[in-house]
Amino acid sequence: MSKSLKKKSHWTSKVHESVIGRSPEGQLGFELKGGAENGQFPYLGEVKPGKVAYESGSKLVSEELLLEVNETPVAGLTIRDVLAVIKHCKDPLRLKCVKQGERSLFGVLPGGGTPAWGGQ
Repeated sequence: MSKSLKKKSHWTSKVHESVIGRSPEGQLGFELKGGAENGQFPYLGEVKPGKVAYESGSKLVSEELLLEVNETPVAGLTIRDVLAVIKHCKDPLRLKCVKQGERSLFGVLPGGGTPAWGGQ
């Protein structure tokens, strides 16, 4: 194996866990986007500052992929199904998330440029 391959870290090493609770009103303080119905993995939309009740772990960041909820894999599920998993889980919720990679296949290149073919 080449030295350059050995130095690159696998995306699984960047997965982090956040342990959060619901507000007294039952809210989690973030929105979900994406989902299988849109051809995407579920990911975090807006994370409302001061509204997420962190118990431990890392802070949630907008645009991160949601991989697991209380050890239940949710990648590939519809938003409706992810919300059902969340609804049936007891507090605290253990969310495993990872930052999304580059989106060069979708018309955005590293550094903000667009491909010559125009993307999309």
